[in-house]
Amino acid sequence: MRLRRQRPPAIDGLAPGERVLATADGPDGEVAATTHRLLLRGTSVEWARVETAAWDGDAELLVVTELPDGNGRRRRHRVALESPRRLVDVVREQVTQSVVISRHVAVDGRRGVRVTGRRTPSDEIVWTAAVDSGIDLRDPGTKARVDAAVALVRNEVE
Repeated sequence: MRLRRQRPPAIDGLAPGERVLATADGPDGEVAATTHRLLLRGTSVEWARVETAAWDGDAELLVVTELPDGNGRRRRHRVALESPRRLVDVVREQVTQSVVISRHVAVDGRRGVRVTGRRTPSDEIVWTAAVDSGIDLRDPGTKARVDAAVALVRNEVE
């Protein structure tokens, strides 16, 4: 007897070339991971915008945190899943795969900045810089060292 691999269901509104990789059901509906993004109830998050994704098996929750917006706020999605199947693994793989480079550069002793470049579906790189606690960007010297650290990491890729 030959086992057939079950194909993910078709989802409306996908971009050209975008494919569904995995789905899971929850009390509020279906969640899907595609080659470009995570489709949640009423919204979607491109892989390059996901800062962290974690599975809380005890609570049966997928917790996805987006990169900070222009005001420094991070959107967090807590999605209940009844049967995550492959979805959790695919989310982890897609988030990891979107990261081109992530490097911590010291600018004040051991404290510094984590510079991360993530590739979008359109093959652009989205850059983020997260400074360690205690780094004061209002200080012109510190800001200049942080900017130089960001430029150093970006130059490794671009």
